Amino acid sequence: MKNPSSADQARLGGPHVLTLTPFYPTERDDASGCFVSEPLAALESLGITHTVFAVEPVYRSRSRPNVAAPAARWIRYLAIPSGFGLSSAGAFLYARIVSLVRELHGQRRVDVIHAHAPLPCGHAAMLLHGELGIPYVVTVHGLDAFSTVQVSGRAGNWRRRISQHVYRNATRVICISEMVREEVLKGTGGDCRTTVVYNGVDTEMFTPALSPPDPITILSVGNLISIKGHDVLLRAAGSLAAEFPSLRWEIIGDGPERGRLQTLANELGIADRVHFPGAIARSGGRGDAALRRVCFAEPLRRSGMCVSGSDELWKAHHRMPRAGNCRSYSARAEWLTRRAE
Repeated sequence: MKNPSSADQARLGGPHVLTLTPFYPTERDDASGCFVSEPLAALESLGITHTVFAVEPVYRSRSRPNVAAPAARWIRYLAIPSGFGLSSAGAFLYARIVSLVRELHGQRRVDVIHAHAPLPCGHAAMLLHGELGIPYVVTVHGLDAFSTVQVSGRAGNWRRRISQHVYRNATRVICISEMVREEVLKGTGGDCRTTVVYNGVDTEMFTPALSPPDPITILSVGNLISIKGHDVLLRAAGSLAAEFPSLRWEIIGDGPERGRLQTLANELGIADRVHFPGAIARSGGRGDAALRRVCFAEPLRRSGMCVSGSDELWKAHHRMPRAGNCRSYSARAEWLTRRAE
């Protein structure tokens, strides 16, 4: 099928972006991939239209769409559930969607593919670029830019090599923080084009209270997985418990580390001061939780510090240091607590 002419493209509207993402809100979790879905409406207002392919491997449970999120086509693809699985997932994803993208490109030219994460979506975008000539950009959402933190050996090396190819062939690599950019450049020998674009923050949803809460509470939000470093936060809480007996900590989120973290809180003697409410929907109180707390804490080991670039959030909230270091967290929490008192 013949591609639309320039006149046809102008009639149909502005640039057309195909978004490939493994992160997108679901019926069960409206926060999953909200950083992908929420900017789409703002971009539409600028005349940029989107087709979204939300992708997931067949070995995972089928996700049900979140009706509040912009429409997406959910696509399941063959993948191997092992250390080598992510290395080959991009090729499998490409095989699954190439005919769909060719048809879409024929109906209305795709100006750019926006892939979220190098594997599998960035790899699939690179292969689509080779087949259909569509340029692509890839956004890197964390410091594990080559997907090697939890996998080493041959599988890790394979992931690194493919990610390097993805970055070097991309029109642009979008990094969500300077630290992420440094990681990408270090892993590619500087041989790629990078830009830092920080994730935005909805300052209407996340608005601070006019006065400190009583009792003073420090809030952390994130999946309870080891790379988030919530154990660092708990050890900081333990070191401050005697001097600040009224200080409270709230950790919103769920995951495989929850049991271990609750056990650690018991061992540190702070179980009565740390609240684990589990996962809370964005539409069901995350903003309210932020409003009631004196500061955010992000003890991240290998994440991208996704809100670190928001001037609005920096102005709106006190924040803890991001390095995964118990002593630095303790010192900062002590300073904030004294200020609030």
